[in-house]
Amino acid sequence: MRNLLVLLTLAIWIPALSAQDYFTVIKVSGNIVIERTGSSLGTGTSFSQDENLLFKIPDSRAAVYNTQKGRFIITSQNVAEFKSLKSNYLPSAGKISTRAVGISSRRDDFKKQFEGDYVILDLAKIKVDADVFPLTDKKYFYLTYDYNNKIINKKLAFVKDTLLIKKDELLTVDGVIIPDPRISEMKLVYLEEGEEYGSEIICSFKPVFPDIQQLKKEINVIIDQMEMNHYEEKVDEISTFIKEFYGRIDESNLKRWLGDNLNLKP
Repeated sequence: MRNLLVLLTLAIWIPALSAQDYFTVIKVSGNIVIERTGSSLGTGTSFSQDENLLFKIPDSRAAVYNTQKGRFIITSQNVAEFKSLKSNYLPSAGKISTRAVGISSRRDDFKKQFEGDYVILDLAKIKVDADVFPLTDKKYFYLTYDYNNKIINKKLAFVKDTLLIKKDELLTVDGVIIPDPRISEMKLVYLEEGEEYGSEIICSFKPVFPDIQQLKKEINVIIDQMEMNHYEEKVDEISTFIKEFYGRIDESNLKRWLGDNLNLKP
Protein backbone atom coordinates (compact mmCIF):
# COMPACT_ATOMS: atom_id res chain seq x y z
CA MET A 1 0.00 0.00 0.00
CA ARG A 2 2.82 2.35 0.89
CA ASN A 3 4.55 1.68 -2.44
CA LEU A 4 1.30 2.45 -4.23
CA LEU A 5 1.03 5.81 -2.46
CA VAL A 6 4.61 6.64 -3.40
CA LEU A 7 3.93 5.81 -7.06
CA LEU A 8 0.76 7.95 -7.05
CA THR A 9 2.64 10.85 -5.49
CA LEU A 10 5.38 10.60 -8.13
CA ALA A 11 2.78 10.40 -10.89
CA ILE A 12 1.34 13.70 -9.73
CA TRP A 13 4.62 15.41 -8.83
CA ILE A 14 6.65 14.63 -11.96
CA PRO A 15 4.20 16.14 -14.52
CA ALA A 16 3.78 19.21 -12.28
CA LEU A 17 7.54 19.65 -12.11
CA SER A 18 7.81 19.17 -15.86
CA ALA A 19 5.10 21.78 -16.50
CA GLN A 20 7.13 24.32 -14.52
CA ASP A 21 10.05 23.92 -16.92
CA TYR A 22 8.18 24.27 -20.23
CA PHE A 23 7.27 27.54 -21.92
CA THR A 24 4.88 28.07 -24.82
CA VAL A 25 5.69 30.61 -27.53
CA ILE A 26 3.19 33.43 -28.10
CA LYS A 27 5.07 35.27 -30.85
CA VAL A 28 8.52 35.44 -32.39
CA SER A 29 10.04 38.46 -34.10
CA GLY A 30 13.07 37.36 -36.12
CA ASN A 31 14.44 33.81 -35.99
CA ILE A 32 15.29 31.84 -32.83
CA VAL A 33 16.32 28.18 -33.15
CA ILE A 34 16.44 25.37 -30.58
CA GLU A 35 20.05 24.16 -30.89
CA ARG A 36 19.26 20.52 -29.99
CA THR A 37 16.61 20.01 -32.69
CA GLY A 38 17.44 22.73 -35.20
CA SER A 39 13.78 23.80 -35.25
CA SER A 40 12.71 27.44 -35.08
CA LEU A 41 10.46 28.78 -32.35
CA GLY A 42 6.97 29.69 -33.55
CA THR A 43 3.57 30.51 -32.12
CA GLY A 44 2.36 27.53 -30.09
CA THR A 45 5.79 25.86 -29.79
CA SER A 46 6.50 24.40 -26.33
CA PHE A 47 10.11 23.99 -25.24
CA SER A 48 12.10 23.30 -22.11
CA GLN A 49 13.51 26.24 -20.19
CA ASP A 50 16.99 24.70 -20.24
CA GLU A 51 17.20 24.41 -24.04
CA ASN A 52 20.06 26.24 -25.75
CA LEU A 53 18.61 28.87 -28.07
CA LEU A 54 20.40 30.27 -31.12
CA PHE A 55 19.56 33.78 -32.32
CA LYS A 56 19.92 33.60 -36.09
CA ILE A 57 19.03 37.29 -36.31
CA PRO A 58 20.76 39.24 -33.51
CA ASP A 59 17.79 41.42 -32.49
CA SER A 60 15.26 38.56 -32.52
CA ARG A 61 12.90 38.28 -29.57
CA ALA A 62 10.18 35.92 -28.44
CA ALA A 63 7.25 36.30 -26.07
CA VAL A 64 6.78 33.05 -24.13
CA TYR A 65 4.49 31.96 -21.30
CA ASN A 66 4.51 29.43 -18.49
CA THR A 67 1.47 28.90 -16.29
CA GLN A 68 3.55 28.96 -13.07
CA LYS A 69 6.25 31.49 -13.98
CA GLY A 70 4.33 33.89 -16.20
CA ARG A 71 5.42 35.71 -19.35
CA PHE A 72 8.95 36.45 -20.47
CA ILE A 73 10.42 38.30 -23.47
CA ILE A 74 13.52 36.37 -24.55
CA THR A 75 16.33 38.25 -26.31
CA SER A 76 19.97 37.44 -26.99
CA GLN A 77 20.86 39.76 -24.08
CA ASN A 78 18.71 38.07 -21.43
CA VAL A 79 18.61 34.42 -22.52
CA ALA A 80 20.91 33.41 -19.64
CA GLU A 81 18.56 35.14 -17.19
CA PHE A 82 15.63 33.30 -18.78
CA LYS A 83 17.26 29.91 -18.18
CA SER A 84 17.49 30.67 -14.45
CA LEU A 85 14.03 32.25 -14.21
CA LYS A 86 12.09 31.21 -11.13
CA SER A 87 9.18 33.66 -10.98
CA ASN A 88 7.03 35.98 -13.09
CA TYR A 89 9.36 38.32 -14.99
CA LEU A 90 6.94 40.84 -16.40
CA PRO A 91 4.11 42.51 -14.45
CA SER A 92 0.65 42.93 -15.90
CA ALA A 93 -0.08 46.11 -17.80
CA GLY A 94 -0.54 49.10 -15.53
CA LYS A 95 -3.43 51.46 -15.95
CA ILE A 96 -2.49 54.68 -17.68
CA SER A 97 -3.29 57.66 -15.53
CA THR A 98 -4.90 60.65 -17.19
CA ARG A 99 -4.76 64.29 -16.26
CA ALA A 100 -8.01 66.19 -15.96
CA VAL A 101 -6.81 69.74 -15.37
CA GLY A 102 -7.05 72.42 -18.03
CA ILE A 103 -7.83 72.47 -21.75
CA SER A 104 -4.18 72.00 -22.80
CA SER A 105 -3.84 68.85 -20.67
CA ARG A 106 -7.02 67.35 -22.11
CA ARG A 107 -5.83 68.17 -25.63
CA ASP A 108 -2.45 66.55 -24.94
CA ASP A 109 -4.09 63.45 -23.46
CA PHE A 110 -6.15 63.05 -26.63
CA LYS A 111 -3.05 63.37 -28.83
CA LYS A 112 -1.15 60.80 -26.80
CA GLN A 113 -3.76 58.14 -27.57
CA PHE A 114 -2.45 58.04 -31.14
CA GLU A 115 1.24 58.95 -31.07
CA GLY A 116 3.74 56.27 -32.07
CA ASP A 117 2.50 52.93 -33.41
CA TYR A 118 -1.30 52.75 -33.22
CA VAL A 119 -3.10 49.42 -33.67
CA ILE A 120 -6.32 49.34 -35.71
CA LEU A 121 -8.14 45.98 -35.71
CA ASP A 122 -11.56 46.53 -37.27
CA LEU A 123 -13.45 49.37 -35.62
CA ALA A 124 -11.95 51.83 -33.16
CA LYS A 125 -14.26 53.96 -31.05
CA ILE A 126 -12.49 56.99 -29.61
CA LYS A 127 -14.04 59.29 -27.02
CA VAL A 128 -13.56 63.00 -27.72
CA ASP A 129 -13.73 65.84 -25.22
CA ALA A 130 -16.50 67.88 -26.87
CA ASP A 131 -15.48 71.00 -24.93
CA VAL A 132 -12.10 70.90 -26.66
CA PHE A 133 -13.14 69.42 -30.02
CA PRO A 134 -16.87 69.96 -30.74
CA LEU A 135 -18.22 67.48 -33.31
CA THR A 136 -20.81 68.78 -35.80
CA ASP A 137 -21.45 68.71 -39.56
CA LYS A 138 -19.04 71.64 -39.83
CA LYS A 139 -16.52 70.59 -37.19
CA TYR A 140 -15.02 67.15 -37.53
CA PHE A 141 -11.88 65.03 -37.79
CA TYR A 142 -10.30 63.36 -40.78
CA LEU A 143 -7.27 61.16 -41.36
CA THR A 144 -4.87 61.81 -44.19
CA TYR A 145 -2.11 59.61 -45.59
CA ASP A 146 -0.07 59.01 -48.72
CA TYR A 147 -0.71 55.92 -50.86
CA ASN A 148 1.09 55.36 -54.17
CA ASN A 149 2.11 59.04 -54.22
CA LYS A 150 -1.51 60.10 -53.83
CA ILE A 151 -2.91 61.97 -50.81
CA ILE A 152 -5.90 60.14 -49.32
CA ASN A 153 -8.28 62.03 -47.01
CA LYS A 154 -10.85 60.13 -44.95
CA LYS A 155 -13.49 61.99 -42.96
CA LEU A 156 -14.23 60.16 -39.71
CA ALA A 157 -17.80 59.35 -38.77
CA PHE A 158 -18.91 60.08 -35.22
CA VAL A 159 -21.79 59.42 -32.86
CA LYS A 160 -22.25 62.24 -30.35
CA ASP A 161 -18.79 62.51 -28.70
CA THR A 162 -17.31 59.30 -30.13
CA LEU A 163 -15.15 59.02 -33.25
CA LEU A 164 -15.49 55.89 -35.38
CA ILE A 165 -12.39 54.66 -37.22
CA LYS A 166 -13.50 51.85 -39.53
CA LYS A 167 -10.56 49.90 -40.92
CA ASP A 168 -12.14 48.90 -44.25
CA GLU A 169 -13.43 52.42 -44.96
CA LEU A 170 -10.09 53.93 -43.97
CA LEU A 171 -8.20 51.67 -46.39
CA THR A 172 -10.61 51.88 -49.34
CA VAL A 173 -9.03 53.76 -52.23
CA ASP A 174 -10.91 54.14 -55.54
CA GLY A 175 -13.42 51.55 -54.38
CA VAL A 176 -10.79 48.90 -53.57
CA ILE A 177 -9.47 47.95 -50.11
CA ILE A 178 -5.67 48.16 -49.88
CA PRO A 179 -4.72 44.44 -49.59
CA ASP A 180 -1.45 44.74 -47.64
CA PRO A 181 -1.45 48.17 -45.99
CA ARG A 182 2.03 49.39 -45.14
CA ILE A 183 1.42 53.03 -44.47
CA SER A 184 4.29 54.75 -42.72
CA GLU A 185 2.33 57.72 -41.38
CA MET A 186 -1.17 59.05 -40.89
CA LYS A 187 -2.13 62.50 -39.68
CA LEU A 188 -5.19 63.25 -37.59
CA VAL A 189 -6.64 66.63 -38.55
CA TYR A 190 -9.42 68.66 -36.94
CA LEU A 191 -11.34 70.80 -39.44
CA GLU A 192 -13.71 73.72 -38.90
CA GLU A 193 -15.69 74.79 -41.95
CA GLY A 194 -17.24 78.24 -42.27
CA GLU A 195 -16.23 81.79 -43.03
CA GLU A 196 -13.07 81.36 -40.96
CA TYR A 197 -12.20 78.00 -42.47
CA GLY A 198 -9.33 76.38 -40.59
CA SER A 199 -7.68 73.08 -39.91
CA GLU A 200 -5.30 71.82 -37.23
CA ILE A 201 -3.00 68.80 -37.39
CA ILE A 202 -3.57 67.12 -34.02
CA CYS A 203 -0.88 64.45 -34.31
CA SER A 204 0.94 62.02 -36.57
CA PHE A 205 1.18 58.29 -35.97
CA LYS A 206 2.08 55.03 -37.68
CA PRO A 207 -1.01 52.84 -38.23
CA VAL A 208 -0.52 49.15 -37.51
CA PHE A 209 -2.87 46.62 -39.11
CA PRO A 210 -1.99 43.18 -37.70
CA ASP A 211 -2.64 39.96 -39.60
CA ILE A 212 -5.89 39.13 -37.80
CA GLN A 213 -5.61 35.35 -38.11
CA GLN A 214 -2.06 35.38 -36.77
CA LEU A 215 -3.04 37.73 -33.95
CA LYS A 216 -5.91 35.44 -32.95
CA LYS A 217 -3.49 32.49 -32.86
CA GLU A 218 -1.09 34.42 -30.62
CA ILE A 219 -3.80 35.62 -28.26
CA ASN A 220 -5.28 32.14 -28.01
CA VAL A 221 -1.94 30.94 -26.63
CA ILE A 222 -2.25 33.52 -23.83
CA ILE A 223 -5.88 32.61 -23.15
CA ASP A 224 -5.08 28.88 -23.04
CA GLN A 225 -2.09 29.40 -20.74
CA MET A 226 -4.14 31.67 -18.43
CA GLU A 227 -7.21 29.44 -18.36
CA MET A 228 -7.51 29.68 -14.58
CA ASN A 229 -6.91 33.45 -14.37
CA HIS A 230 -9.57 36.13 -14.04
CA TYR A 231 -10.88 38.00 -17.09
CA GLU A 232 -9.15 41.29 -16.24
CA GLU A 233 -5.80 39.52 -15.77
CA LYS A 234 -6.14 37.97 -19.22
CA VAL A 235 -7.00 41.31 -20.79
CA ASP A 236 -4.06 43.01 -19.05
CA GLU A 237 -1.68 40.33 -20.32
CA ILE A 238 -3.05 40.52 -23.87
CA SER A 239 -2.93 44.32 -23.84
CA THR A 240 0.70 44.31 -22.66
CA PHE A 241 1.66 41.78 -25.33
CA ILE A 242 0.05 43.85 -28.11
CA LYS A 243 1.77 47.04 -26.91
CA GLU A 244 5.15 45.27 -26.84
CA PHE A 245 4.91 43.69 -30.29
CA TYR A 246 2.47 45.85 -32.25
CA GLY A 247 1.69 49.23 -30.70
CA ARG A 248 -0.81 51.23 -28.69
CA ILE A 249 -4.37 49.93 -28.45
CA ASP A 250 -7.40 51.34 -26.64
CA GLU A 251 -8.48 48.94 -23.89
CA SER A 252 -12.23 49.34 -24.45
CA ASN A 253 -11.80 48.61 -28.17
CA LEU A 254 -9.62 45.61 -27.34
CA LYS A 255 -12.21 44.20 -24.93
CA ARG A 256 -14.97 44.56 -27.52
CA TRP A 257 -12.83 42.87 -30.18
CA LEU A 258 -11.87 40.00 -27.85
CA GLY A 259 -15.51 39.39 -27.01
CA ASP A 260 -16.66 39.51 -30.65
CA ASN A 261 -13.80 37.47 -32.13
CA LEU A 262 -12.50 35.14 -29.40
CA ASN A 263 -15.52 34.97 -27.09
CA LEU A 264 -13.42 36.31 -24.22
CA LYS A 265 -15.90 38.03 -21.92
CA PRO A 266 -16.20 38.85 -18.19
